[in-house]
Amino acid sequence: MKWRVAACVLAAGLFTRPHGEAAPYIPADDNLVLESGLPTTDPRMREMRALANRLHERPDDLATAMLLASRQLAMGVAEADPRFVGYARGTLARWWQDDGAAPSLRVLRARISQAQHDFAPAVADLRAALGSSPDTAQALLVLAGIDEVTGDLAEAKDSCARFAVLRPGLAAAACTASIGSLTGTAEISKTKLTEAITQYPTADTSQRLWAYTILGEIAIRLDDPVGEHYVLQALALNRRDIYALTVYADYLLDHGRAAEVLRLLRGFERVDALYLRLALAAQASGDPNFTTYRDDVAARYEAARRQGDTVHLRDASRFALDIEHNGTTALDLAQRNWSTHKTPYDARTLLAAAIVGENPIAAKPVIDWLATTGLEDRGLERLVQSLASAGDLH
Repeated sequence: MKWRVAACVLAAGLFTRPHGEAAPYIPADDNLVLESGLPTTDPRMREMRALANRLHERPDDLATAMLLASRQLAMGVAEADPRFVGYARGTLARWWQDDGAAPSLRVLRARISQAQHDFAPAVADLRAALGSSPDTAQALLVLAGIDEVTGDLAEAKDSCARFAVLRPGLAAAACTASIGSLTGTAEISKTKLTEAITQYPTADTSQRLWAYTILGEIAIRLDDPVGEHYVLQALALNRRDIYALTVYADYLLDHGRAAEVLRLLRGFERVDALYLRLALAAQASGDPNFTTYRDDVAARYEAARRQGDTVHLRDASRFALDIEHNGTTALDLAQRNWSTHKTPYDARTLLAAAIVGENPIAAKPVIDWLATTGLEDRGLERLVQSLASAGDLH
């Protein structure tokens, strides 16, 4: 899912301290920036403008281009603004097809591709970087993040283990726990990550936020009430973190606390994932803004569909199922999404659509995946049980 990938991109960015990363084009027209809801006085914008000017004067300066691109990527991910990710790619345009690129450039290209859910070239760049420089820690972390989203959990586990050898600490513990929780060791992973947070009290704020959010996800999947506490700990570190906000909004919706979602997410309407959850909360609570939310979200998904976008398929399926009550469309979108995205959230979307469509055969890929991974998720278990009466799942 888009915001899950975003979290991985940000986590990987924690280990980028190159002496020459750059970023892409920054629009000169301040109105373009204001559309994103960001003040033009934002220090991040000032830095990017300065880098863009420097790159304009020296267009062959790869170090400046990489620095600018990394800043744009960080902005795009943090603010859920895909334009900045596109700017980052544009900044590196003249080096994008460089087959002889150094590992640092390959990793940056991979992170940009990852943010755009263009996973195959991202993985190719990362494997090439690791082939020439096996100790590139950031490449291992990015590769683990992509593999977790696309379902290659064996490679993800190996990448986390190799990363932990190179960079022991909270990020390594979070990486290991995240994969472990998906492969049959949820309780152990939760315990070890809890211990790691205590063991590394001075870890970077972003690492702590990531760790708390992973803890929250693991606990929520286990029906452990402490999951809410962990997600709130993450939001206490950054109340604007899109990843943590989405996890918490889903938790509140699942527990019949829609009014709290409205309070939590107002002001985040520009973020597609959060706007969907606002619409769901408005529907559940009878909020008078529901019709506006519903129509706006529908328009966004239609625009994405016309552009051939595949990033929004999971949420578009949820919208079709829960708001438009169109089970056929929901199932089609969920199946298309499952072909490239395999996380517990994607599994939930496909199972929910299969239940409404009374189509247990459509759910078989998820059933097989659950059996293969050993994933412990009480919510998914309940969905599978509800499918049982619809036919043979095996």
